[in-house]
Amino acid sequence: MVALIVLGLAVALQPASQPPEELAALAAKAKFAPIITWCRAEFQPGQQGSFAVAVGDHGAGRYLALAADGRATALSEFTGRADLSCYTRAEAEKLERSIRQSGTIHGQIAPRWNTTVVCGFTDNTTAHCWQYSPVDRAFVTVGGWTT
Repeated sequence: MVALIVLGLAVALQPASQPPEELAALAAKAKFAPIITWCRAEFQPGQQGSFAVAVGDHGAGRYLALAADGRATALSEFTGRADLSCYTRAEAEKLERSIRQSGTIHGQIAPRWNTTVVCGFTDNTTAHCWQYSPVDRAFVTVGGWTT
């Protein structure tokens, strides 16, 4: 079961060395540190061209939500290796079922909207997940887990 979760996280990760042109342009517009890793996201239904990114160095940094218009929103700081994933609601619900069945991973993910769920490890053992709330017009925590 743990292998399934690890595989899911590894598949969702994208190498920072090859960001698409639109991400490179957004990063330049937002003027932030080098991108360590990234994943495509849809924070509001039908609005594509957004990303979740980890910026900084490989020892510490920040997770950010980067909207298609270039607005960056801080999600969290992290220490250690950046480990960031983007999930559809269905993928996040599948991950939730895997977490529930695991004897070694504790936590939950409860997506609230049909948009991207962003999850990132904030340290070596703790992951947090966020989703954009259209009512609050902000990112809210929708779960997390510890390994």
